[in-house]
Amino acid sequence: MGEHTEQAARHAAAARKHPSKQTVETIGKRLVEIIVYDVRCQIGGTLSLDDLAETEVGDWTMPSFRAACAYAAAQGWLIVQDDAVTLTTAGLRAA
Repeated sequence: MGEHTEQAARHAAAARKHPSKQTVETIGKRLVEIIVYDVRCQIGGTLSLDDLAETEVGDWTMPSFRAACAYAAAQGWLIVQDDAVTLTTAGLRAA
């Protein structure tokens, strides 16, 4: 698991260095990583926008956040309802 965490940290650092090159896929994956590793959400756990504002997500623009949510939901990683996201089993595996 340590190897995966190091890889995620390198990926996140690279994404911050080149924000204009971020794709919807990249930010969708990053959102799930933040929910799993930074917030330590469990499968079925629900987070509100207020919960996520305390993380790196709080620095994102709303269009980027909405795009990340839409991508993660399309992949089955998150369930998005109103201003809340719920982590799925697939989301935990994807992180």
